[in-house]
Amino acid sequence: MRTFKRLVIGLLAVGLAHSEALPGSAATTLPDIRGIYIVAQKGWLDDGQLAQAIAVPGVDGILVYVLWSVLTSAKAPPKTYNWTVLDQMVQLAVSNGKKFEVGIVTGRDTPAWVFDAPPQGLGAAGQTFGYVQLGKPGAGCLRVQLALPWDNNYIAAYADLLQQLSTHLKAQSWYNSMTMLRLTGINTYTEELRLPAEPPGTGAAAQSCLSGNLQAWEQVGYTQGLVATGWRQMLTASQRAFPDKTFNLALITDNGFPAFLPNGTPVSSPAAAVQQASLVIVTNLAQITAQQFPGQLVIQSNGLEDQGLLDTTTIQLAQQNGTLLAWQTNESELQTGGAACGGTRAMPMVCTSDADYFNLLKLGIFPEGSSGTNPVMAQYLELLPPNVIAFPNAVLQAHNILLPGPTPVTAPTLTPAPKATFEPTSSMTPELTSGPTPTTAPKSERLPSNTPTFEPPSTPAPKPIPKS
Repeated sequence: MRTFKRLVIGLLAVGLAHSEALPGSAATTLPDIRGIYIVAQKGWLDDGQLAQAIAVPGVDGILVYVLWSVLTSAKAPPKTYNWTVLDQMVQLAVSNGKKFEVGIVTGRDTPAWVFDAPPQGLGAAGQTFGYVQLGKPGAGCLRVQLALPWDNNYIAAYADLLQQLSTHLKAQSWYNSMTMLRLTGINTYTEELRLPAEPPGTGAAAQSCLSGNLQAWEQVGYTQGLVATGWRQMLTASQRAFPDKTFNLALITDNGFPAFLPNGTPVSSPAAAVQQASLVIVTNLAQITAQQFPGQLVIQSNGLEDQGLLDTTTIQLAQQNGTLLAWQTNESELQTGGAACGGTRAMPMVCTSDADYFNLLKLGIFPEGSSGTNPVMAQYLELLPPNVIAFPNAVLQAHNILLPGPTPVTAPTLTPAPKATFEPTSSMTPELTSGPTPTTAPKSERLPSNTPTFEPPSTPAPKPIPKS
């Protein structure tokens, strides 16, 4: 499988790569992005776990992860925002001397007024698709309305969101503590780059839910070229709003996009051909992004798991495009809100000690091993608050590798907040339809999360991963 993925990445990243560089971007001085970031959800903010985790020595920042729909409301006038939730997370980071990154989830959390007809709304074109959080206990079939990623009204709304966010952060004097912007705009249920697909072999219940996605895309005229065109415009909007920040891109490399050939023909079988057609568009979009942001891009996976489940395709794409690399730990241990240290999403292996958790973090920092003169190395890790609280010594060890230098030598003993009390907010937990639980789980399926960050150190940022 690894050889197959290398072949696809090497041979198929052609034709769509083009970028619109902005004047003066090459001379930008970027903040230091390295370190440990905490993933924040409103539930962890409300129950105190986020504040407890940010006090752990070795924590460098927060990922402020918010849903677009949470920043406004269905009844609000178009392009009107309430930044309260975002502000609470950013303020927690800044008041603790931490840096922060921002990721705004679009996809199913695009505000209703984006679709509503003028003058009440912006009149963006959309389509409804089936979606399943594969492998999540209790998950059912969701019907999600998504904007077409090439629709001009949608792109204009997204560009305005980013510009208003930039203006707001500057007005609050928080902008300088921001290190990164997660590149969103083409999402489904999380901030990862993806669109609803129809992969075969996912089990009868999931297949029933996903059946019809390819036909729905055909009805709206889906092509790889249209997606690439819309993506370039979103990248340009991101660059105009945050020209002096680093950008990061979270990928789904297994069936993350609907399987279409470049000429618009859908691919429904065999499974290898479906996977290949999907990987072509992921590869092309990653290449387009790297060319848009030379020296300013991190490619990451949000599913750091054990060695056997490691997403090697993300590593290869970072190497192929000369970008930096990073990871977010998995959320397989869903019943407690933390990452697992092995197993599967349906049957996770719980992290039981600092040593156990540190092995997971070390895998993320050195995914191909730490031996040799120039090993592949991640620049930061995004971790979940329950694990940070439970395993502070592992967090400090990982920080010392990512950011060597003066730092506290010991981590205090912290009492983890009772895991059973964490409940995701209604805005982050979809209403599920009645349907059987899927039995198979792709890598990197995850729940939404939110996080702030910390004031960058003066140390120069590391060099990109050399191309292999």
